[in-house]
Amino acid sequence: MNNTRWIFLMILGILTTGCSSKSNFYQLHPKQTQATNTTQSTKSTIIGIAGVDIAGYLTKSALVTRINAGRLTIHETDLWADSLNQNIQAVLKENMTSLLPRYTFLNYPWEEPIEDKYRIYVTINHFDGSLNTRTVSLEGRWSLINKEENQVLYTESFHYTEESNRTLEGIVNTQSILLEKLSHRMAKKIGNLSL
Repeated sequence: MNNTRWIFLMILGILTTGCSSKSNFYQLHPKQTQATNTTQSTKSTIIGIAGVDIAGYLTKSALVTRINAGRLTIHETDLWADSLNQNIQAVLKENMTSLLPRYTFLNYPWEEPIEDKYRIYVTINHFDGSLNTRTVSLEGRWSLINKEENQVLYTESFHYTEESNRTLEGIVNTQSILLEKLSHRMAKKIGNLSL
């Protein structure tokens, strides 16, 4: 009986040792400082930000880095703290609110019975970095739609690259910088439309 118990404890120890890997969690963050006036006018134009459509390889909870054009590495113990598409949507909202405080930006869906006349749609095809080349890229398309008139007011493709250091933390920080660049571009175009 003692031998059986000893063998069981030994096997249990081996199994739990092999399964106990520490995970690291990462989150994209807005690079803009929040506007000092946090109260929104009830008469400001509401612009909704639709759920961000991301490429299939980005839907995993693990961080992904690029080895070359056709090969990726999935970092099983380095995980996104939230779903990546919701994290991107939240960062875009914070950045846009800071850049264009005269508008009210809301992440769709929201609970309040509020109608947005305009909505931003973002599709991301590539959003990763390389630990070898230190290059981080963001590529996709964004559009601004007038929902009431079912009309595309503006649409364009985007491709941003930036150098990073050779760490996952550096890549995530650089991805936040790339989202800031995209936010600046969107804010400039939306500001020129005078909604």
